[in-house]
Amino acid sequence: MLDFLTHFIERYGYFAVTLLVTLEGFGLPLPGEAAVVTAAAFAARGSLGIVGVVLATTLGTVLGGSGGYWVGRIGGRGLLVRQGHWIRLDADRLARTEKYFERHGMKTVFLARFVALLRIFGSLMAGVAHMPFPTFSAVNFIGGLLWAVTFSAVGFVFGKNLSKLDDYLGEISIVLSVLVVVGYLVYRWREQKMGSRVE
Repeated sequence: MLDFLTHFIERYGYFAVTLLVTLEGFGLPLPGEAAVVTAAAFAARGSLGIVGVVLATTLGTVLGGSGGYWVGRIGGRGLLVRQGHWIRLDADRLARTEKYFERHGMKTVFLARFVALLRIFGSLMAGVAHMPFPTFSAVNFIGGLLWAVTFSAVGFVFGKNLSKLDDYLGEISIVLSVLVVVGYLVYRWREQKMGSRVE
């Protein structure tokens, strides 16, 4: 996979990064993180500019996230009702998910950017739950920008050791995902604890 990304990004530069991140945002299982890190590694070598990589990545998150949102909003619920059993999502779970997004949609969209599987479904579910598009757009942009900066920084640091990226990228993604999930769980625990004190 790294060989493909290396040649693809080497040939098409910023466009390749934007395209891969955009298509991932539509729900396709593409290596968005690896594309960003690889492009940032090229920036460390001087082939690309690091600011350009961040901007291309952020643009991809905005386009892909918006596309995923509208796919979910226009036809996603019907699709999930018909095909949700493949991912163990029945009508009751879908209803609970929609209610959850009504209460915690903004936080979920933001955090989903840093968790691989949630990144694919976060925008889709925001559309299914009819989160207001301006709200979604703002959170998607902020989360996408922070994600772009984070993984661009990783790629820039490892830029002179591009061959090692394939070994470390999975571990880095897992660590970041775990940190995000743990941080969110701690936040929810504290929120519930404060709520019980108020009651």
